[in-house]
Amino acid sequence: MFLKDYLPYRLNLLAELTSEYTRPIYRRRHELTRPEWRVLLNLAEAPSLTASELCTRVPAHKTKVSRALAELEARGWITRRTDAADRRVAHAALTLKGRRAFNRIRPEVEAATEAMLAPLSPEDRRKLEEGLRVLERLFQQG
Repeated sequence: MFLKDYLPYRLNLLAELTSEYTRPIYRRRHELTRPEWRVLLNLAEAPSLTASELCTRVPAHKTKVSRALAELEARGWITRRTDAADRRVAHAALTLKGRRAFNRIRPEVEAATEAMLAPLSPEDRRKLEEGLRVLERLFQQG
């Protein structure tokens, strides 16, 4: 099998390239690592999440998620609350300060994403979105 035809490699390469396109925003301007940005992004989409849930959503190893949570908590951007039923589990949620930080970063990342896709025609964008949905459905069923 040739590398150029190996789907996992191609998808991983594209994920890396697209992430690098937005990296200067969250890394240089806001001093966030990729795991910190992805944790922040996921917490902005949910009322609260456990570290285990974040590991699946980010996706990242539990040590990276744990470090990201600790750093975001040190900044005052998240809080962690121990689960009443299982004291080993903590639920992380954005604070008002964290929500404001996310709301500052989000438009910059959206603009960078728009610039990345600008060369595509509306038809190519539609095809890209359709292809991504097909892949998401395919792998969510597995």
